[in-house]
Amino acid sequence: MKRINNTTYGIASNPLFPKYEVAPIKPAKMQNEPLSKLYRSLIKLGYGPIYNVPYGELWVNSVRSREEAYGAHYKHFSSMSHLKNTGYSGFVDNEAEIFGKKFYKKHTLSGEFNYKRNRVHYYGFDTTMNHITDKNYTKQYYQLFEPVVRLQSHYTDSNKINHDIRLAYYNLGDFYNSSENNIKLNTELSTYINKEHLHVKVLADYYNHKQQKDTINDFIFSLNPYFEANGKKWHADLGLNATVDAFNGNTKFYFYPQLNAHYDVYENIIVPYIGASGGLIKNSFRSLSNENPFINPNVHYANTHNKYNVFGGLRGNLSSTTSYDAKVSYGQYDSLHFFVVDYSDLTQLDNKYKVIYDNTSLLNVSGQVKYQYKEKIHFIAKGNYYLYSPKNLERAYHKPDFDITLSTIYNLKSKIIIKADVFVIGNQWALTKVGENSEFVFTESKLLNNLIDANLGAEYRYSKMLSFFLKFNNIANMRYERWEKYPTQRFNFMIGLSFIPF
Repeated sequence: MKRINNTTYGIASNPLFPKYEVAPIKPAKMQNEPLSKLYRSLIKLGYGPIYNVPYGELWVNSVRSREEAYGAHYKHFSSMSHLKNTGYSGFVDNEAEIFGKKFYKKHTLSGEFNYKRNRVHYYGFDTTMNHITDKNYTKQYYQLFEPVVRLQSHYTDSNKINHDIRLAYYNLGDFYNSSENNIKLNTELSTYINKEHLHVKVLADYYNHKQQKDTINDFIFSLNPYFEANGKKWHADLGLNATVDAFNGNTKFYFYPQLNAHYDVYENIIVPYIGASGGLIKNSFRSLSNENPFINPNVHYANTHNKYNVFGGLRGNLSSTTSYDAKVSYGQYDSLHFFVVDYSDLTQLDNKYKVIYDNTSLLNVSGQVKYQYKEKIHFIAKGNYYLYSPKNLERAYHKPDFDITLSTIYNLKSKIIIKADVFVIGNQWALTKVGENSEFVFTESKLLNNLIDANLGAEYRYSKMLSFFLKFNNIANMRYERWEKYPTQRFNFMIGLSFIPF
């Protein structure tokens, strides 16, 4: 059954699994506690006055059923702000979803339909030099339609072949009449051969992207068989991924290793692990615009070939409340993508990004610590250090050299919930313009300093049906740039409520 998504501020959730106790009568019997009541809907409303930010979210869901589950979700989040010395920076995010599941004896059939429309503005220019008041001149939107169907089997007989088949399609369009269509079929089969668990993953992925100056056709097919084996203290996956990529009539074949293994040295306190992998990464209009919505709609496309990625680490549980994970990985990538400002058109505002590619190696050192005390305290600290080594580019543009996340949730008797987050993104480099003439633009690498984003939120649960929340964003009041020329909003806050109408 698909439940309502977890949210930062919501109604207290109760376990669906019944607890059992011995009834004080003879003969002794096991008696279920009454199941907690489930509600069919939830509404969240909020408003941020500093940057004129309305927010609303609605969930509608079926209640318990052994036969089916269904529901719908809608979200609106926008801002009508105008940051200092930049173009109009307002945005609108709308998304809607309907979903359903049908439960059979040995199968589950599910489907969903997703719709998104995200409007942004290319506001990354200096208004003291360019006086543009027409918002449509910098307007861009991304509109997505995405139906999905899925069939999963639930055989308990190890001699049968379990299967998970997912068919998805999407159409993505924008303000400049770019259009991308994608159809993807994912299939996973699994069964037992003797004591080993065999998995076979099959992917067929076709997409067509039409833009003003070019059309891209790409078909990717991959076959990934692997064995899963277990011992008393160890676990291992061993397989191979064979991939065919037919990109605009140019067909290439790739083979990638698949190895994951770990060994429990001592009671799940010390668990070393190693692995090797690789794969083809599809760079589509959808993936690139999700990462950076300020890209030029007419960008150059190429898929990233991750030749290999080897890793090793140590993880475990230090106690019943604390766990850790430390990892080192090294990978080699052909045609890894980077974002730089597009200065190719001297008549424009230099406020759009283009995509460039380079063969790059990447060393990544990461660590994570989690602490959880019952349902009262949750804490996580994680960080990454990145060392990019491009072959031809001077810098790994807009790839930070480290990031840190600290997150804490404190639950006071399920009545008051306090959440604090700190995000740190390290130094990164941009390719910026330093001069130009009638024919050429002169650029050099520019260091963008690290940024800190600290947020604090509180929720008061008045009842199971009603709660209130207050959230403070960017407490450090920093005007930082994740993307050069695009400063973010400074300190702001939102106040709101959540309630169950029925």
